[in-house]
Amino acid sequence: MNSRLAAIVETVRERLRAARLDEAGFAPLTMTLGVCLVVIPVLLLVLTIPTWLERSVDARDAASDAARVIATANTWAAGTAAANQTVAQAVTNDGLNPADVTVSYTGSLNPGDTVTATVTVVLPAGVVPGVGRYGTIHYTATSTQHVDSYRGDNG
Repeated sequence: MNSRLAAIVETVRERLRAARLDEAGFAPLTMTLGVCLVVIPVLLLVLTIPTWLERSVDARDAASDAARVIATANTWAAGTAAANQTVAQAVTNDGLNPADVTVSYTGSLNPGDTVTATVTVVLPAGVVPGVGRYGTIHYTATSTQHVDSYRGDNG
């Protein structure tokens, strides 16, 4: 009976040993795949989000300021010139490349009407530290201002 029990114990030990040897090689592979397929892409996304937020806020501020400047101007030409200067100053102060920003205006300065400023900023799709930026995304911000209903006739 002891020899039969010893044979069973030995068989169980051999199977356990074989199971441990089969699974021993998966830890380095799993770690490598986890880092390459999960950690690095998430890290790149986390590094890019602040740039997206910063540039989107810059676009909204520039659109709001430009619409306000036009709505309070005496003429459309003077208003767009002042709004262009306001946007250029905001772009320069925020460290953006002026080539990455486009501006357009619609509306009229008749009392009670509205004017709209649209600012489009080019965002990087991703940022790789030490390497640079890749891809582009266009973010458009729009701001509409009401022209004072009780102002003079602009001329």
